[in-house]
Amino acid sequence: MKQMNQRDAIHFIATRQEFKASALEGRAGGSLSPSNRLSEAEANQFIRTEGIGYTVYSYDTPIAWHTEAHGWHLVEQKFSSTTSKHQNYVRRAVAESLVGA
Repeated sequence: MKQMNQRDAIHFIATRQEFKASALEGRAGGSLSPSNRLSEAEANQFIRTEGIGYTVYSYDTPIAWHTEAHGWHLVEQKFSSTTSKHQNYVRRAVAESLVGA
């Protein structure tokens, strides 16, 4: 898995490539760790989503996921300031991916 700085991760998120940048990570597939911080509603949404092909995590918590059938789901739940920064990177990446589509 490619190690990088968080700002450089935007391109990897946009193209759904695996990476690790400190507490921000993109991985194929998707799973919930026991330490995730999703609200019950968002966790249920994640669990019910079929065909997750790519997930972006902040501190082991899914903050966005992608399916071929439905595209991106961005978690709107508020977290720490660092995770909010990660969520903004994801928003920029999704915008970049839509421009390239």
